[in-house]
Amino acid sequence: MNTDIFLKMGKQHKVCEDYIIQGNDPVPFIILADGCSSSKNTEMGARILCYLAKQYIRYHANVSNFHYDIMGSWIIHNAEMTARQLGLTRECLDATLIIAYAFNNKTHVFVYGDGSIILESPNKDLIIYQVKFSNNAPYYLSYLLDPDRQDIYHNMKNDKEIIIYNSKEQKTTSDTLAYDAKFNITISFTDFLKILICSDGIDSFILDNPSKNISFPAKEIVPGFLSFKTTKGEFLKRRLQKEIQTLEKNSMIHYDDLSVGAFLLEE
Repeated sequence: MNTDIFLKMGKQHKVCEDYIIQGNDPVPFIILADGCSSSKNTEMGARILCYLAKQYIRYHANVSNFHYDIMGSWIIHNAEMTARQLGLTRECLDATLIIAYAFNNKTHVFVYGDGSIILESPNKDLIIYQVKFSNNAPYYLSYLLDPDRQDIYHNMKNDKEIIIYNSKEQKTTSDTLAYDAKFNITISFTDFLKILICSDGIDSFILDNPSKNISFPAKEIVPGFLSFKTTKGEFLKRRLQKEIQTLEKNSMIHYDDLSVGAFLLEE
């Protein structure tokens, strides 16, 4: 199995607030965080969250039995202590967090906030899971640190929506959940050889023309991201760099930061 990651700042950003890391100790993992643009210093908070999530995986040997709430609570409370020591406020931790790791021929993905999970089967069928929130306001782990902010968010009456696109059936389904509902899935490499996790930048591709308000859904962008010519080394970086160059030549840009991680099991 090969893993690789990709990170690129959005065209409308001056600071990249996404961050992504990968590793193999004790199991292959990819972790990404997407900082909130309206909160201060979230480029730092995203990094803190990623490295605390990495520490959680390293400290807890039984990776087959991670609990969504326990892991999230451990990460955010330790991240708060780290941020405080750096002279940062809790606000810097306003970020989506996606943790994915491979174990026993399966990939386990935990999503705190929004983002996408992209699966491709051996016969090239595509399934895309997208986690979105009403009013484009994700529920961050950082709200667990502050009862007042938690109450404010609760009173916004936001919902979490799970949108699933299936290319074989050519249909999209959705399910609306409470904003704080858990979302984690387990994916078998028997069913899917390519697994990507993405920040919501995957949904930010638009036509670079101020006079035309045209956007491109993830299902139109993703196939080009998965067309790997080779699968060794930095296979994802090579593919996405080339694909984004091609898209930009056709006046298609992503305005939001984009972070992508890939697990690839060769047949």
